[in-house]
Amino acid sequence: MAMRGSPARRIVGNPLGSVLSTLDRRTRVAGRRGTPPREQEPPEPVPVPVRVAVRPAAAVLTSGEDGRARWVFPAPYGAAPAVSAVAVDPAPADEERTVVVALEEVTAWCVVVRVWRTRARRGSGVAEPAGAGVSVHLVAQDVGQG
Repeated sequence: MAMRGSPARRIVGNPLGSVLSTLDRRTRVAGRRGTPPREQEPPEPVPVPVRVAVRPAAAVLTSGEDGRARWVFPAPYGAAPAVSAVAVDPAPADEERTVVVALEEVTAWCVVVRVWRTRARRGSGVAEPAGAGVSVHLVAQDVGQG
């Protein structure tokens, strides 16, 4: 029952009036029982893990005179990422020589690759640094616990 002048009484024909009336009644009943209203403690803050680079990053580099190329990631990873590297053969028609790429260093913030030019030779092959101008396609992906 809504008391005269209460919010529920003033809202005529509004469905919210019954909700306010029920809340008003529960508040008065709890007050009569003598139980103090419980104070709610704020919830404990949930720690949010800080992840730096979580997306795959990709780049196309060009080798220098010694066949090396260095890539500094746009954002550092939490640990060394998984890296894939593919060298683009500058002379694909040359069937006696080809290029390969090797990862020399992978850290949380950069990768260093080196491009080698190989030549088949009877009994053993020959490899030498490829030199400048060879394109290398790289992809880095976070492998942390996700």
